[in-house]
Amino acid sequence: MLKEAVKSNCDIVRFGPEFCEWKIPNMHILRTAYKLAKTEEKDFIYVTPPVSISNLKKIQRHFNFLNVQGGVEIVVNDLGTLNLAHGRSYLRLHLGRQLVYIPARCPWIEITDRDQEIRQVKEAYYQTSLNSEPMIDVIKDCGVQSVDVDWIPDGFPYFNFIIEKGLNLSIHLHLVPVTVTRKCHMARFLGEKDPEICSRPCIDRAFRLENDSLGIELFLNGNVVFRLVKPSLKDKLFKLFKIRDKLLKTKANDFVITMNPITKIESRDAINKLIFDTARAR
Repeated sequence: MLKEAVKSNCDIVRFGPEFCEWKIPNMHILRTAYKLAKTEEKDFIYVTPPVSISNLKKIQRHFNFLNVQGGVEIVVNDLGTLNLAHGRSYLRLHLGRQLVYIPARCPWIEITDRDQEIRQVKEAYYQTSLNSEPMIDVIKDCGVQSVDVDWIPDGFPYFNFIIEKGLNLSIHLHLVPVTVTRKCHMARFLGEKDPEICSRPCIDRAFRLENDSLGIELFLNGNVVFRLVKPSLKDKLFKLFKIRDKLLKTKANDFVITMNPITKIESRDAINKLIFDTARAR
């Protein structure tokens, strides 16, 4: 899939597991991936998942290698890897979705205030951990320049605050994480006993969760349940929320496409078609 991605019309390739630490690549694979991207003159972003202590040394070696290359962006999804990456002069830091949404901004004031309308309480749940100035200050002090967000239209108005504080946005299309587990339920369902020698069935398949009453599509892939959304860039993004001009005039207009069995985007042709459709909508 990486070989297909670097041959497509995308500007940047992301490589690495966002959610599962057992899919962290070894050094040889990371070097090969980096070389592939650079050969095709693509910017390279290394994505890291939440990491336990047992895998921190591996991540540390990866950060050391990428720091020597210079200018590589690192997506971090826990405070341990953020702390590990901070201070390496030549890495650019990017906050992953799991730190953007967890811990989320607690809507306790809205919930406990009897004068608050239900609508205002609901709106609080569409905000992120970054809709808080102290949190913004903390991550900027750590060197974070960019953040990942999801395509959730009710949350779009709250992106204004994040952009105004000087952070760039990368917006994930198609897959919105609903819940993440430490233990991999997909591995459990398929009889995978040991995560270190797991056959990685999530690379090629996913489970559709049947619940027609919800009116949404949910999929289990690895240790994550995703909601599948099919965004209309023309109708949703550029008509409904107020940061259109800022998205077009700043670097806050990156869209992230995930190649996996749920999106069924597995070739350069599929990527190029989506890029073309996006540009036409804009």
